[in-house]
Amino acid sequence: MERVLIVGNGYAGSRAAEVLGALEGFEVLHVSDEAYPAYCRHLLPGLAAGERAPEDLFLPRGNGCGQGAGARSGIAVSRLFPKARRALLSNGEEISFDHALIATGARVFVPSSLRHIFGRCGNVIAMRQMREALSLRRILERGNRRVAIIGAGRIGVLLAEALKRAGVSISLIDIAPEILPTMLHDGVAARLRTHLEAEGDLSVLAGRSVASAEMEGETVRALHLSDGTDVPCDAVVLATGVVPNTEFLEGEGPDRTDGLPVDARMETSAPGIYAAGDVIRFQTVTGKSAPGQLILNAHLQAEVAARNIAGERATCPPLFIGNVVKIGPVIGAVAGEVDGSGTEDYRVGGSFLRITLEEDGMTGFQFVGLPEDLRGLVPGVLKRFEATWVRQALAVSGGPGFSPWVFAGAGAWA
Repeated sequence: MERVLIVGNGYAGSRAAEVLGALEGFEVLHVSDEAYPAYCRHLLPGLAAGERAPEDLFLPRGNGCGQGAGARSGIAVSRLFPKARRALLSNGEEISFDHALIATGARVFVPSSLRHIFGRCGNVIAMRQMREALSLRRILERGNRRVAIIGAGRIGVLLAEALKRAGVSISLIDIAPEILPTMLHDGVAARLRTHLEAEGDLSVLAGRSVASAEMEGETVRALHLSDGTDVPCDAVVLATGVVPNTEFLEGEGPDRTDGLPVDARMETSAPGIYAAGDVIRFQTVTGKSAPGQLILNAHLQAEVAARNIAGERATCPPLFIGNVVKIGPVIGAVAGEVDGSGTEDYRVGGSFLRITLEEDGMTGFQFVGLPEDLRGLVPGVLKRFEATWVRQALAVSGGPGFSPWVFAGAGAWA
């Protein structure tokens, strides 16, 4: 019987454990430093705001919940030695394995200017794991209602929106000139920011950084920003981006700073060692290598890795980058490659759309508006609709999204 070590219980690790656990001939040892079973990380803001209970986040069986006989919660892999096929656990135990899947995800990046308060002050919290969301929730339940969120990326914006609904006073701080700087162009993000600031006690303090913190013992009472603004606070949340969890891997290998490189079989440079999810860099539909994930991407990567561990010759197709942020009834969305120079703006139904066209094909889009107006746009990226055809379709479409006839259009993709 072959032993498979799976490190991490996020979407990828739990899905792989589920797939391999259903097969004969494998002993699956599933190790995670989290004490909770697999859960939906994108729901953490709702948990912190008191809108959801912890059990509301747990994945259902058949969808990667994966608490099998070999599951060990609350135990981290301190060191993994790929060539020797052994691992040292945080409880001192040493284990050997035949194959391994690295699905350790990513952690919040802590800027050097904030490291003196993170880990030292009890009211300074990252927002990546369930225990952190519950920690913020306990602070709020004690009547402390002023929260400073550092980082206006996707997690920071989603948390700000959830806390706003809960009646919390929020200061959303980012050094970038606009919210969602790694997701949307500034002009597109500004359209979504209008909806974020429309209701509740929420201030977006963009284009500013934290210069210093006012302390009372081991509690931060205020942040002093680079422009002289003072932000009183009862809690500080770091939503300052993420870095992949690769530091426990021993041995030489390719640069791991932006994630583990893998081939189409999800195998790393070390034979028999696979990786999936937020810890990797993957190939996109346009041929680029990119970090970051969709849940569907992580599931697919995990299944491909599990099948190859089981002896198949499966390959993962190129995937696309995408993300969605919901603010009230409005969403901001991005899919594909949007950093090209060929961008054009359109009205789609009652929504705003910016498409990116490169080499006569649609490579990506940015969107702010109603979900129903998003119809047909993702297939436009996946099939790389022809630029001329896209312009014609958007010009004649009087309704939301691409009309249904788009999918039957001859020559619609390059």
